[in-house]
Amino acid sequence: MKTIKFKKKINGFGLVDSILSLSLLAGIITYGIYFSSLRLSTVHYSNLIRSINKEIERDIERLKVDFWSLYYDKENNNYDISNDQCSDFTQIITNLSSWRLNNNSENIMIQSWFPGSDRSKVFSGNNVLISRELTMTEPTNDPALDLSIANINYRVEWGENNNHWVSIDLVPEAHGWCLKNI
Repeated sequence: MKTIKFKKKINGFGLVDSILSLSLLAGIITYGIYFSSLRLSTVHYSNLIRSINKEIERDIERLKVDFWSLYYDKENNNYDISNDQCSDFTQIITNLSSWRLNNNSENIMIQSWFPGSDRSKVFSGNNVLISRELTMTEPTNDPALDLSIANINYRVEWGENNNHWVSIDLVPEAHGWCLKNI
């Protein structure tokens, strides 16, 4: 009896091994792309938040500089203001050069702007709208008192988001304007 010996030649992967390897490779590449895009989305979002905060901070600083220079008498090194201007300083705020961003606005109490790409590359394409709204209130919600607190609310719109961002309160007493004339 003759015995036949079969020799197996291994010349590479078989069909099943190739399909399995390609499937694993496609899965790894897909997850890699997904996690990379997720990371880039998170980095873009954090850069956007940081740039919005910086833009609002710059706007608040411009307002502060205008307030500190308002009614300042350089010759006498003091502030010259009357008490009637401390009761409701809405007109004072709305007439500041840093308040008026667009003269075509229907309501002077609400000002909006699109930060440009010169501020941050995140703002390219005018996709972020920052608005500030001025409301005057009285201290402790007592109508007998004057409207001496200016509340500025910042809102930010981009994409599907329309968020209240930050509010600041401005009072002329913080300057010491109204206390010296009483």
